[in-house]
Amino acid sequence: MRLSFILMIFASLLFGEHIRWQSDFEKTLIEAKKEQKDILLLVLKRDCKDCKNIFRDIFTDKEVTKRVNDKYISIVVFFEAKDSYPVELFYTQQFPALFFVSRKDELFLNAPLFGAFTKESLLNSL
Repeated sequence: MRLSFILMIFASLLFGEHIRWQSDFEKTLIEAKKEQKDILLLVLKRDCKDCKNIFRDIFTDKEVTKRVNDKYISIVVFFEAKDSYPVELFYTQQFPALFFVSRKDELFLNAPLFGAFTKESLLNSL
């Protein structure tokens, strides 16, 4: 299961436009400030069916990709790797979790999306 999820992410990187996902929060914060973009933080949990589905159904969509890349520096982390992001700021037990974070003060720009959110709910939040 984990291998299929990794292959799905890899395939999305190979073919056409894609979201440029980062994996290090501190580097993402520096890049966001440099590029004057806010942060889109996606927290996944291993073996989470909805986490896999959003990559296939939402994050490969051309409109979503364009709007995310235009406005945000994106980072994807796994909940189990608590040292890869400030878990105390973005703690959740609902997965996937998508946080919209200000580059200026690391506060929420708007309400996070949790669980099996839709393309429409994401586009409305962007």
